[in-house]
Amino acid sequence: MTALAREAAGETERLVAWLRLPAIGLLILSHTIPHPNPQPTYFYLTLGLFTAWSVGALAWVTLRRATPRFALIATALDVVFITVLAVLSGGPFSNARLAYFLIPVSVAFRFRPTVTAIAAGSTVVAYVVQAVAHPASKTTDADRFIVTYAGYLGWVGIACVLLSALLAQRTEAVEKLAAARSQLLADALSAEQRERKALAEGLHDQAVQNLLSALHELDEAGEQVAHPSLRRAERAVAETVSELRDAIFELHPYVLDEAGLEPALRSIAERAAARGGLELELDLDQPRSADGNGVAGKNDQLLFSAARELVSNVVRHAAATHLRIGLTRGSSEVVLVVEDDGRGVDLGTLAERLADGHIGLASQRVRVESAGGGLTVVSRPGSGTRAEVRVPR
Repeated sequence: MTALAREAAGETERLVAWLRLPAIGLLILSHTIPHPNPQPTYFYLTLGLFTAWSVGALAWVTLRRATPRFALIATALDVVFITVLAVLSGGPFSNARLAYFLIPVSVAFRFRPTVTAIAAGSTVVAYVVQAVAHPASKTTDADRFIVTYAGYLGWVGIACVLLSALLAQRTEAVEKLAAARSQLLADALSAEQRERKALAEGLHDQAVQNLLSALHELDEAGEQVAHPSLRRAERAVAETVSELRDAIFELHPYVLDEAGLEPALRSIAERAAARGGLELELDLDQPRSADGNGVAGKNDQLLFSAARELVSNVVRHAAATHLRIGLTRGSSEVVLVVEDDGRGVDLGTLAERLADGHIGLASQRVRVESAGGGLTVVSRPGSGTRAEVRVPR
């Protein structure tokens, strides 16, 4: 079973558990209709057990993950209870027999055609066996009634098998598309990082070195001829070198490759705080391996990219005085939080900003979601902004 199918199966079990409850009410109502050989005491006793099982199953699938074994046991118990209720309320003519239709329909949504076929066949066999064994089968036209109803059950069962097969195929197709999307994202991120790294190396090895050489020449010239223009040119070149180094770091922070995510986040946060005059608060969880080195995660580059975009937005748009960055590595996911006390943002305008070409936050959301995570932004005008990124560990 695929990952998407397993996730959907849990939702299916919860849906089936809820559907059992109104079915109990229908079974009670059906028992008030006259039928042959009624046995109300045992019927209501069995119905009480079925109710207890239904409530227990609902609690189980709500609190815990439903496994394929649980689904099989639940289906078997449903068949047994419905069969006993049918025997106790008229056999082939019991109105409780209509509950048999619940079995193949509910199993169909588990995306397992073979299991659906087995469940559908079991309902037909269970109905026929109890109907033939019941005393009411000796009445006129009972045989034709049993065959007709068994035919209806068989037809619904076949339809449910086909539905289950179709759902399974579509779920598999969706999962393949999701996997392809994730691979495309990974390729795009890899290509982007390669281009960023190549550009950063080019600027460092050529432009910065040329400027440093020019700065050295200006310094020597200034020692020989003290002229204000030379000093102004020297300051301008020095400032340009500093700005280029900042740009190189933004393009490809080597600290991320060398030291890990936490130092890289600390570095961009400190630079952003200095640039924007912000009070900085860092809460970075950095687990250590046995050799004392930081533990790298598969989505560290993605988290760094998201943090860079979010921090840049704070500096450029938030008019904040306080910036907080938190990083927590849990057992199954990593959570990044970027929070400020700035002017906030009207979340309803994000779509308008996207239409105007401001795709930074939107692209980060797509990247994070494609990696199996999520990005949420909580903000109100004048109340600051809190962005949270969650990705699998």
